[in-house]
Amino acid sequence: MATARSRIATRTHTTRALVVRRVDYGDSDLVLTLFTESLGKVSALARGARKSQRRFGGVLEPLHTLSMRLDERATSELMALRESKIETPRTRLLTSLEQMEAAGRALGWVRRAAPPRTPEPEVWRALDALLARLDALDAAGSARTELAQTGLALLAAFGWGLDLERCVSCGKPCPAGNSGQVDVARGGLVCRSCGGAAFRIASAPRLRMIRAAAGEPGALEQSDLDVALDLVERGFRAHLGFD
Repeated sequence: MATARSRIATRTHTTRALVVRRVDYGDSDLVLTLFTESLGKVSALARGARKSQRRFGGVLEPLHTLSMRLDERATSELMALRESKIETPRTRLLTSLEQMEAAGRALGWVRRAAPPRTPEPEVWRALDALLARLDALDAAGSARTELAQTGLALLAAFGWGLDLERCVSCGKPCPAGNSGQVDVARGGLVCRSCGGAAFRIASAPRLRMIRAAAGEPGALEQSDLDVALDLVERGFRAHLGFD
């Protein structure tokens, strides 16, 4: 005869995951916010994670790609973490403050923007690829360049991509040699006839950002980074309302 415990529906999921937040709970547990490949953003309880090295052995850290087994119960919003191991370690990334800060900023964007329990395969690919590139970055590379390009791609993956080629109101193309006025809340360029916008971007960086958002490696120059990252931050803030 089935017991009351066994009648509670339980589903087990195995997925790759990134830890985007850890919160201490009780004497020894952790509540984790995870961005997963197959489930999207979920929260999970890791019982005894802060006390027992046998259970999770220090693997529940951001930046590494983890393989996880999660139990989902109909009676709880929190999943239960049953098993976790490091699938892709990123030890080189952990030795550079600049690379860690870039990774943390991207994880923060995704943590705030990803809807609960909604798979976001494009976001997963963009974020996982960024962490891989940051881990492989040599002395000549730029973590901020990688972050800026990925930020533009993440906006697009969430459906908030900036149209820097034409007016988002009337559809009029912006000639290649012209600067543009950008309203991130409206989604891109706004021509003067449609009211314009306060944020102006010069023609050359505008064209390079179009190529970067389309995934062209090395499209951005160092002089573009402040503007590109500002646009990305403005884009997330406009759609999510966070500082």
